[in-house]
Amino acid sequence: MKKIGLFIVLLCSFWCTAQLQSAEKNTVSVSGRTPVERTTALYRARVSLNMEQLYYSDPTCKSLDELKDKYFKELKIHGLDSNEFTEKQMDFLAYGYQRDGTILELETDSEEKIKSLAKVKMTGVSVQYQFKGVITKEKKEALLETALENAKQNAAGVCKVAGKKLGDIVSISDTNTQMELWNSYGNTYQEYITIYVTYKME
Repeated sequence: MKKIGLFIVLLCSFWCTAQLQSAEKNTVSVSGRTPVERTTALYRARVSLNMEQLYYSDPTCKSLDELKDKYFKELKIHGLDSNEFTEKQMDFLAYGYQRDGTILELETDSEEKIKSLAKVKMTGVSVQYQFKGVITKEKKEALLETALENAKQNAAGVCKVAGKKLGDIVSISDTNTQMELWNSYGNTYQEYITIYVTYKME
């Protein structure tokens, strides 16, 4: 009895495997994609004040407080309020420099403030800029529809070459594009929404 039961189980297993293999032979899997254009919602500037850079270039500036005071005066000249900056000294300490320094961070939705900040040039001060790009839920849905249409066109082209007709969707997945994303200036990478679709071939 046990042998008969085992035989039936194995037979069912072979049959299911054969069905799956048959189904796989009659499907086509493709990807579809479309470029993402984001709206800039926020700007971030990380200002590094580093006494190590002043050791030889400006020996008259002898302390971090003097450097900060000098920098804040330059900010004021360019119409910027130093109170809008958040100091993150631990971030600077993590770099492991031998001399004093600190990090000042500014987040703003004003592009003009970032442009004004970029005009402040001082020895011992370096700035990194980032911007937050966002897409709305409605925009993302529209992009997914475009990517799906692209996948359908790709699948239809494959079916035509194979002498088949394109059928219904069997499965679909996407790359889960983030709604918000911080980027650095100078990054020329083109972002895409990509989906992966499997269709029946008839």
